[in-house]
Amino acid sequence: MGKTETILKVKDLCVEFNTVEGKVNAINNLTYSLHKGEKLGIVGESGSGKSVSSLGVMGLIPNPPGKIVGGEIIYKGENLIDKTEKEMEKIRGNEISMIFQEPMTSLNPIIKCGQQIAESLILHRGMKKKEAMEEAIRIMQLVGIANPKARAHEYPHQMSGGMRQRVMIAIALACHPDILIADEPTTALDVTIQAQILDLIRKMNKELDTSVIFITHDLGVVSELCDTVIVMYTGRIVEKAPAKELFKDPKHPYTKGLLSAIPRITKERAALSTIEGSVPNPTEKISGCSFSPRCPYATDRCKNEEPPVVKLDESRRVKCFQYVD
Repeated sequence: MGKTETILKVKDLCVEFNTVEGKVNAINNLTYSLHKGEKLGIVGESGSGKSVSSLGVMGLIPNPPGKIVGGEIIYKGENLIDKTEKEMEKIRGNEISMIFQEPMTSLNPIIKCGQQIAESLILHRGMKKKEAMEEAIRIMQLVGIANPKARAHEYPHQMSGGMRQRVMIAIALACHPDILIADEPTTALDVTIQAQILDLIRKMNKELDTSVIFITHDLGVVSELCDTVIVMYTGRIVEKAPAKELFKDPKHPYTKGLLSAIPRITKERAALSTIEGSVPNPTEKISGCSFSPRCPYATDRCKNEEPPVVKLDESRRVKCFQYVD
């Protein structure tokens, strides 16, 4: 994908949470750019900070216990961190939308699905109730919900998981947002429905030129959908690269570990590859590189010093001492 207009720039973002065990640095100096029409994948194990980073962009970090303590989130030349809640309400769901991870807990169980889609149209686009409902039905049809007129009058519990996820996508796309954040939108869905949801996001990206931030732990999905990939670990970006290059030639030991752990169909039976250990407890203080306790290539320097972000070329970055001259 060629260079286009930068629609979102996250710079040195830091988010911390106050817990009973002390302060937790959930996001550490997160920096990335999103271009118009780009599909950006953010990957990593649970606890790496993927979802927290997206909640920061949406202005939805729960406070207390969470708080943005540093950095900038620049959208259309303005810092979203400086916006009031009222100002964010005009942007959220209108210009920047989010598909949340679990539709059953994100949808209101006592409001009909059509009304939940129409609500954002009334709020952000000033439509009358009848007009908004007609548009909601049209959007439901657009996202592949069969018999949308009848389904618009159903409650979330009357729909399957795949249909509920489509309702969530309809809500997110109702106002034709500039940015769509999809947080694990295919989790717990069967592979057929997953493929349909990915096709739908791809279609919206192409037809509406919507920029997409796709958060997942599924590298197979990322390879299929995304232009650029960010790999996160303990709230930091450890590698950033165009998707094709990252899958062809991963640089960071963590990225290599994630890719090697993908099951492969072969004639010979082989043990699944794993990354030793687990993501550290957020309250645990690790000196040096946070991945060093699990890294097969770790040296004394890795265990004592924080590695810098190394620019390999115009599109590739890696946070590892292996690439320091």
